[in-house]
Amino acid sequence: MTQTLWLRAESRLNERRTLLIPVHAGILVKNGYRVCVESSADRIFRDSSYLDAGCTLVPTGSWPSAHRDTLILGLKELPDESFPLGHRHMYFAHAYECQRGSLKLLERFRRGGGFLYDLEQIKDSFGAQLVTGGAGYLAGLAAATACLDIWTQKLQGPDVAYRIPRQFISVSELVAYARGLVLTGFRAPSILVIGHRGKSGAGVTRLLDEVGLTYDCSPKITKERHELRERLHDYELVFNCIKLSAGTPLFLCDTMIGPRTKIQLIGDISCEATHPDNPIPLYSSPTSFAVPVCRTRTGIDVMAIDNITAMLPVECSQILSEQIFPYLCYFLLAKGVHDASPFQRVVDSFNSASTAACAESTMAA
Repeated sequence: MTQTLWLRAESRLNERRTLLIPVHAGILVKNGYRVCVESSADRIFRDSSYLDAGCTLVPTGSWPSAHRDTLILGLKELPDESFPLGHRHMYFAHAYECQRGSLKLLERFRRGGGFLYDLEQIKDSFGAQLVTGGAGYLAGLAAATACLDIWTQKLQGPDVAYRIPRQFISVSELVAYARGLVLTGFRAPSILVIGHRGKSGAGVTRLLDEVGLTYDCSPKITKERHELRERLHDYELVFNCIKLSAGTPLFLCDTMIGPRTKIQLIGDISCEATHPDNPIPLYSSPTSFAVPVCRTRTGIDVMAIDNITAMLPVECSQILSEQIFPYLCYFLLAKGVHDASPFQRVVDSFNSASTAACAESTMAA
C-alpha cells in the first residue's frame, strides 16, 4: 500500500506557517508517496501550490477520518478535543515536561493507540535540538519588534489596547518597520537581554543593533548565581531569551517586585508559562496576536506569544521544511527501524513520558 502523509491545517488563530512547503511535498509525490493537504485559507502557501506539486487537496480538519496508517503532519498543537488519537502524529507538542495539558494529550494517545513523534525531541546525541525552523533567531527578531511596538504604544498612556503586526513578507520588511518605530517621538527604554548568547537572544540583539538602540546583556543566571537576577529591577524593558534547564532559578515573581523595580515591559521569548519551573511566573498563559500583552497584578506588561515567528511565515516555513525534510525522508525509508538515528530518542521520549503520565493518572484516580 502506498504510504500516505497528511498535512493538516493549523487550528491556531494567525498561524500561517507550515511544516512542509510545496516543493518538498512535490518531491515526496514524485517518489511514490501520496501527500494529502488540508485546504487552508491561512497557510502562507496557497492550496493551488500543493495541487500543482501533485498533492491531493482534502477538507480542513478531516485528518481524523484518514486511514489509521497515515502519518499526520502539523506544526503546532492539535485542537483541544477529547477523542482518542489513533494515528501517528509528527509536530511540536511540548508535552514531555509536565506542561499544562500534557497529561490529557498523552492519555488520548494511550487510549487510541497512536504515537507522537515530537519534533522538539529530534536531537543529537548531546541533546542539541536538530529541528527548530529557525524559531529561536526569528523569534528574537519578531519579539523585539513586537516589544518596541508595544513600548511606543505604552508611551501614549497606560490603558492603550495594544496591537502588533501579524505578518511581514520578509526579515528586511520587519527590520524596516522596527526602524520606523524609533524615528519619531520615541523614548528609548533601558533594556536588558537575558540569554543573549542563545539563538533567540541573537535575534533580539540583532534587531536592537539594526535600529540603533543600546542594551545590556545579563550574565547567565543560575541557582549558584541567583543574585544576578537583582539586575532585572534596574531596566524598563527586559527580554528573557533563555533555554529553560535544570539549573535555571526563579527570575522574578510578584513578591520580588517593589519600589525600586523599574520594569514596565517583559518580552518573554522563552514562553514557559505552562511549565512548572517557569522562571517568570507572573502570568499563567501565553499571550496572542489578538491580545499580545498580559498585565500582571503588579502592573508589569508581559508579551509572551509562543508562536511569535508567525510574524515571518515565509522564512520560518522554508527553514523548518528544509530542516525536517531530510529527517522525514529517513523516517519514511526506515519503515519503523530507528536504531542509530535521532528518532530512537524521539521514540524513547514518548514512551517515557507516556509511562509517567499513565502512572500519574493512576495515582490521581
